[in-house]
Amino acid sequence: MRTPPRHHITCALATAAALTLPAGCSPPDNRDDPHNTPRTTTTAPAPARKGAVTRDEAKEILARYVSVNNWSNAMQGRSTSPSAQARRLLAAVEGGQLLEQSVADYKTWRTRTVAERKKYAAPFYYVEPVVYVPAGERWFAIEVKVDRTGWKGLLIFDQAGDKGWRNVATVALGDKKSARLPAPVATDRAGLATAVNPTTRSGKLAPNQVADAFEDHFVTGGTGAGQVLASSASTRAALKIYKERNQNKDARVATKSFKQRDARHQQIYALKLRDGSTLAVVPSAHDQHYVLKEEFFLRAKIVPNKEEAVFNPARRIAVIDEFQGMLLAHLPTGGKPRILSHEFRMVDSQ
Repeated sequence: MRTPPRHHITCALATAAALTLPAGCSPPDNRDDPHNTPRTTTTAPAPARKGAVTRDEAKEILARYVSVNNWSNAMQGRSTSPSAQARRLLAAVEGGQLLEQSVADYKTWRTRTVAERKKYAAPFYYVEPVVYVPAGERWFAIEVKVDRTGWKGLLIFDQAGDKGWRNVATVALGDKKSARLPAPVATDRAGLATAVNPTTRSGKLAPNQVADAFEDHFVTGGTGAGQVLASSASTRAALKIYKERNQNKDARVATKSFKQRDARHQQIYALKLRDGSTLAVVPSAHDQHYVLKEEFFLRAKIVPNKEEAVFNPARRIAVIDEFQGMLLAHLPTGGKPRILSHEFRMVDSQ
């Protein structure tokens, strides 16, 4: 998650204009019929559940995603402003929360330095893919490593309304290159994984309760629902933002706070691990409110920073930034749940 945007405020005299600052029938009685003899019937076993794709098909889908993603990033990289063509191209292989973040990256392209644009547009490739296909589901996951950086992550691919496969979530396995899954993914004899219902509790939390627990760190400093989570790099990062929210030179005239909001895409993806625990990829979102104190309404305005100005350049008494993100969480059968990684992006500012 990127550091929350900074603002600056300028004041003007009260007398002047404000300046910059989701029943059947019974059978006949045929006792005299020699053919009316008891028959033994057997019930056919239910057909085995299948995965949405084979491992080879999953790897082909991954390869196509990487190719199109690199193509769209290169296309965007050749421009100094947002490229509608690059965005349409990327939307053919991305969806969900991930696409929301990528679109925000493209929208704020002009605010990046030349070095940042070059790095973003550089091609990347995933190596050592490990495919996890849950039985009876329309999605699958792939554990990967980026060739040039060693970054390790988990990608979720889902079928977007029968329009084809999209990468809808990409999350790091942890905050270090040595990060790995807490336990191997559980598979059956056919090699298929087991999906976990988002409402099924594993230990202290169900997957659909994870976002509330994490967002509580921004909203209250982790004194509410967040108390159930184990300390991790992700929770510590959120707590740092909470604690420092009003530690700046403009704190005397404006306050910063956070409010949880609905994720734009609310699908949760969870897999059972061999030790019985659950690994979940969860959407999460919040708003950052930066508001002038009432006594300064008539003599000051908040000046949006360069990223916020892309969405709304107006100087105003409040700046509300929308952050959309994804979490990777481990829910053990005993002990505290842990947020393994988080990724947020500001996708709007008003």
